[in-house]
Amino acid sequence: MIRIGLYNDAVPEALAQQIIGTSARYATDLAMDACPPDHLLYLISQIYLQFEIHAYLSAIGQPGGGNGEVLVAFDEDEHPGLLIGFLLYMPLTGSQEHCGVNYGAVHEGFRGRGVYSALIHHMLRRYPSATLTCFVESVPLYERMGFKVETARNSQVQMSSTPAPADMVMPVMDMSRLKDHPVVIQARKDAIATHGLEAVDRAYKESDERIKALCRKAETYVAKRLGSHTPT
Repeated sequence: MIRIGLYNDAVPEALAQQIIGTSARYATDLAMDACPPDHLLYLISQIYLQFEIHAYLSAIGQPGGGNGEVLVAFDEDEHPGLLIGFLLYMPLTGSQEHCGVNYGAVHEGFRGRGVYSALIHHMLRRYPSATLTCFVESVPLYERMGFKVETARNSQVQMSSTPAPADMVMPVMDMSRLKDHPVVIQARKDAIATHGLEAVDRAYKESDERIKALCRKAETYVAKRLGSHTPT
């Protein structure tokens, strides 16, 4: 039996670590740069993602934390206590009906069982309107749950269950200072020590090109879907 729980107050540290660990496991699917596991910068991409999700989780229930919530799924029959899925979201600024999805994932061993759709529908019972972004390949998944393509947003496609007013925006954590965090600096040093500075520089350039390609892909996809001019 799948049990879904809601946390809109302080998230227990043990649970937070399971959520962060799950996000790291699926970093390629979740992070905006879609860094593949065999890429030289994959560990750094994981670190950025884990720090970001930890920041969102730590803000839940805190004054000025954006009123975020996290839904978690457990399989009480086969693997009691093991997190099998989560959905992290927060209301758009000034709204009690519109929310934006930060991140969500389901353990690969439990996919195809309706776990993620159950998390989404639980969220929609709390916020009738939701906005999210996903890679082009995931658009059909969300369309089956009633979401519609709106626009391209960086490397992903923005979708919503019901369009939100234009003046309502998604609060976003400022993670720009992470590049100077000791953990990130050390990971970069380790990569240079292992692969050499030239290889690391080349990897960053490859990452930039991959993100640009993903942005073009999202823009082209949305243009075709909405019947607008295809960007060059």
